[in-house]
Amino acid sequence: MAFILAVLLAIGPADAERTLKVIPSKTLPAMELIVIYSSASRAPGKPKPKPIAVLKLKTETTIRLGEGPFHVYAKPKDGIEVLIADKLSMKAGETHELKLDDLLGVVDVFQKEGLPKVDRLVLTAPDDPGPDEKGHVPVQTGSDYRVEMPAPEGFYAVWLVPANGARAQRIEDRIRVLPGKIVRIGN
Repeated sequence: MAFILAVLLAIGPADAERTLKVIPSKTLPAMELIVIYSSASRAPGKPKPKPIAVLKLKTETTIRLGEGPFHVYAKPKDGIEVLIADKLSMKAGETHELKLDDLLGVVDVFQKEGLPKVDRLVLTAPDDPGPDEKGHVPVQTGSDYRVEMPAPEGFYAVWLVPANGARAQRIEDRIRVLPGKIVRIGN
């Protein structure tokens, strides 16, 4: 009996569940998925791993996880995954909340006079060489003008990839994205 009690005490709080709760935004574009990877498997230089969990935000906003650490990404319907939590670890019995309004902002590009029809818009780091060059890393993409592109807080360049197959052109050099805010370009 003492042995069972000692085992139960040892398991107790250390194995209590850890919950991640994602609070969707009412002002930013709807996120389709929250994708969770092990931080060890998502290291630079490694191939993209399989996620350990995926939340479909239309039907669920909480998930039970292990100790971590985790990389947590949000994916809009027509865009690419953006990092919202890096190396997230949770204590036993803890519920950790991620409020998308506090983590992401939006870039909304209007068509300026003289700009060509769009194949896609690409949001990158300010020093990115662009979609036609080696070493290009997109942060977010949009399929047309007025498609809201969510991104973490930071500075970005905006590239336009024309539908006629011409080279991509940088239309903004350095814009600042703030959490919960929309940056409009070209209006």
